[in-house]
Amino acid sequence: MHELTLRLRCKRPNVAKASLEPDIKNTASLQTDIKAGESFIEIRVKGKKMSHLKAVMNSYLSVVDLLNEIDDIR
Repeated sequence: MHELTLRLRCKRPNVAKASLEPDIKNTASLQTDIKAGESFIEIRVKGKKMSHLKAVMNSYLSVVDLLNEIDDIR
């Protein structure tokens, strides 16, 4: 099993975590865990296929980036 951990700085980590949690679909071959810190969000994905890990992370990166852009507009 492969494991990928990504820690991203974001302005509102709890909002980012809440936005990502509905998309989590843990299965026997793919598990995701998200933690919010004071100024960051940590996403840990474990899976059998590297391509699946990459797809999950790209999706989560897009959401976190979008949330940061919305905060910049405010």
